[in-house]
Amino acid sequence: MKKQILLLSLLFLSVFAISQDKKKAKHYFYDLGDYESAVEEYLELVEQEPENVEYNYNLAISYLNSNIDKSAAIPYLEKLTKMKGASEDVYYFLGRAYALGYQFDKAIEAYKKFLELSGKSNILRTDVDRQIAYCQNAKELIKFPLNVKFENLGKAINSSYDDYFPFVPIDESFIIFNSNRNKVEGDKNELPQPDILISYVKDGKFTDAEVLPEPINTHGMEEVVGLNAWGTEAILYVEGVNNEGDLYECKIEDGVFGIPVKLDKNINSKYVEIAGCISSDNSRFFFASDRPGGYGGVDIYMCQRLPNGKWSEAQNLGPTINTKQDEDFPNLSPDDKILYFSSRGHTGMGGYDIYKAKWDDFKKKFVGTKNMGYPINTPDDDMNFRVSENGKYGYISTLRAEGLGGLDVYRVTFEDVEPNYTAVSGKIIAEDGKTKFSNLFIQIADAETDDVYGDYQPDERTLRYVMILPPGKYIMYVEADGYEMQEQEIEILDKASFKNYMNKDIHLVPAK
Repeated sequence: MKKQILLLSLLFLSVFAISQDKKKAKHYFYDLGDYESAVEEYLELVEQEPENVEYNYNLAISYLNSNIDKSAAIPYLEKLTKMKGASEDVYYFLGRAYALGYQFDKAIEAYKKFLELSGKSNILRTDVDRQIAYCQNAKELIKFPLNVKFENLGKAINSSYDDYFPFVPIDESFIIFNSNRNKVEGDKNELPQPDILISYVKDGKFTDAEVLPEPINTHGMEEVVGLNAWGTEAILYVEGVNNEGDLYECKIEDGVFGIPVKLDKNINSKYVEIAGCISSDNSRFFFASDRPGGYGGVDIYMCQRLPNGKWSEAQNLGPTINTKQDEDFPNLSPDDKILYFSSRGHTGMGGYDIYKAKWDDFKKKFVGTKNMGYPINTPDDDMNFRVSENGKYGYISTLRAEGLGGLDVYRVTFEDVEPNYTAVSGKIIAEDGKTKFSNLFIQIADAETDDVYGDYQPDERTLRYVMILPPGKYIMYVEADGYEMQEQEIEILDKASFKNYMNKDIHLVPAK
């Protein structure tokens, strides 16, 4: 009898534990939309009941809506296609998962299977042609990858949570971005509100990011969604109690942030304004809004500064920029001649892609919208791009295999764009006072790879040398017959620490 009671107790505890896990999973999935936490819960439930259709389906959907590896949904969706009771929608989501895993041909097959099985009233059918077009576009775009390098900004900036929407001024003296890192562990009742963080550059590197104090960060929903070229004015998105979103401007003076001020009614409306940017001369304001009267969904608008200092009525940027789908996150190049923005409606790889359009002085509008290309764009959502003064570097938040978790902030180097160079010059000085040398030469090598960057010959008469170096760490080797070889480190600093000129004299010591 005791053994039977014990078995019944264990059975009850097991059923109770599964019931509690199911309740937690549903809370994350349905109530909070916290898909990362839902993944953890449904993984346990699927392990306990591998053939449960609901658990497999919700796990797959959680992966697709998370900022984890979204292609991890594939095996669960493939399993569902063989299970009784699974919806034909599984094939639609399998197509999306394949696309996110760069399996575009399989994605197209899955979308076609969905069309074959689903009824004409299924709302997902309206999106299938667009998803197939994304796959076809992606196959072409990845054939011609951009010559770029991604640099994860590391633990000073990134965390295991989402770190996103980075903005830098043209001199890259600081970076301001949003993060979900301050999620309170154990708080299961609500999603964490993001914080706005800032990091300043010291000796060419970003320092540890710090949370900005009130009134920038409060207990509500604020995100940085824009920054002017000089880094003296930030644009914040602030969400009200009824989930309406408005844009605020915040002055920045000597690193001190002022009180955010709500932008006027020509910019903010009773609808949602999402992101914005100001031209370098402070004469034009670009922003995204879902107000009616546009081309569809979210459109990008522009206001002009009036003589009285206020903003004009908003003008839609027109069909060269806006489409029937959503456009968002306008950003201007430092010279205001290129508009960067994200769109779901132009020729993209999937979700939001980042595009650029050039200002036409004759037509007085941005024209020639062009996809930024792969791997800046991916089959996932790519939404915000900020470029440095010389166009050599860009900043973006994205999911990559080497990331620290969730969205990470990256600095993208465009290898085909010339960097800023520092002129390094100095004089060769012998400790024994000699001014004539035999076989005197200088060699510069990369400090990390030891690859030779260049060989240099000082002037025979003045003994001065000159070399032009891009940002990086180098080893300088100096040799001459009868003297000890000199080996010295040179670091050419980047960002706001960049200098056009560096003086470095070399002292030669006679060989013993």
